[in-house]
Amino acid sequence: MVTLEQAKNYLKIDSDITDDDNLVTSLINAAGDYVKRTTGKINTNANSSQLYDLCVKMLVAHWYENRAAYSSKPGAINDIPHTVTALLIHIAQCAAYPEE
Repeated sequence: MVTLEQAKNYLKIDSDITDDDNLVTSLINAAGDYVKRTTGKINTNANSSQLYDLCVKMLVAHWYENRAAYSSKPGAINDIPHTVTALLIHIAQCAAYPEE
């Protein structure tokens, strides 16, 4: 499970800045649920995977930086990044992750 400290480090938010802690925590929970429901796999402490955690952190970063439902800016990308999609496919197909 990704911790608040790990997510803030990934987002490059100083640890002493706590304004968005509740938001980041909710994004961590939502991203973890998203990965679990999309792949049907879980990340337990016994098999703590850096790829699983990276996928969660990348989703947190994407959602943190793109809070609006859509963007009217030309060239703005609101879809889930390709790297996240590739990680989701890997997790779903890999036998190393236990099923939910």
